[in-house]
Amino acid sequence: MDIQKITTSDLEAITDLVLAVSEIDVMPLLTPQGQEEYKARVLPDLATTLDEERFITIKAVSDHQLLGFAALRDGDYLTHLFVSHASQGMGLGNQMLAYLLNSTDSKEISLRSSINAVGFYQRHGFEATGEESAFNGIRFVPMSLVRN
Repeated sequence: MDIQKITTSDLEAITDLVLAVSEIDVMPLLTPQGQEEYKARVLPDLATTLDEERFITIKAVSDHQLLGFAALRDGDYLTHLFVSHASQGMGLGNQMLAYLLNSTDSKEISLRSSINAVGFYQRHGFEATGEESAFNGIRFVPMSLVRN
């Protein structure tokens, strides 16, 4: 398995991966309004992660197959971390998160965790910074990791 920076040619495969994972893990936890908002805003927004001045965006690949995708904005905000269902539970999310955390000197990294991923982030030292919230029906928990 290799972790590589994404390119514009990866966008369609990344969108397909995010949609496939989201349909099973994220969207069932959203209101109908949240599901529509997610499809209308979150998926098209993946293209913004191609901006190399603001994002460190990586993919995990094995035998030319996309297994994971993650993005860190401005060195201190984790915007995405998705692992294909076939690859979940194998440590791939851990590896991608470690890669992004090691790529920045920021003392605090924040994120809005989907409800299903809160435990994953807690295992990596992230703590909730507020209660579960929703924006246009999309549920999340604000979290951050403070490093010394």
